[in-house]
Amino acid sequence: MNGSLFTDQIEFEVPTFAAARRFGGRLSLAWTTTVEQLEESTLIIVELNARPQSFARVLRLAEEWVQEEALGAIRFSVDGRTYILEAGEVDWLAELPAAAA
Repeated sequence: MNGSLFTDQIEFEVPTFAAARRFGGRLSLAWTTTVEQLEESTLIIVELNARPQSFARVLRLAEEWVQEEALGAIRFSVDGRTYILEAGEVDWLAELPAAAA
């Protein structure tokens, strides 16, 4: 943290690299993003700007994206704490990631 009251970054964990690329591409229009492939999922790191509303805007976009992708929920971390962001319904007919098959 840079000494302000607001976090510098948010980390989102998504199930597949393809989904992470779609989400990262959407976020990269306004924020610096990094996509990292993990063993069982993919991490998107979003660098927030100095405006306090940046944090809320990223979370709103994440919620919209989770609903559009029919994921049901994803994990995200802020300042070392992990949370669950839930939105919409899970699409149980969607193709499973290779790691889950």
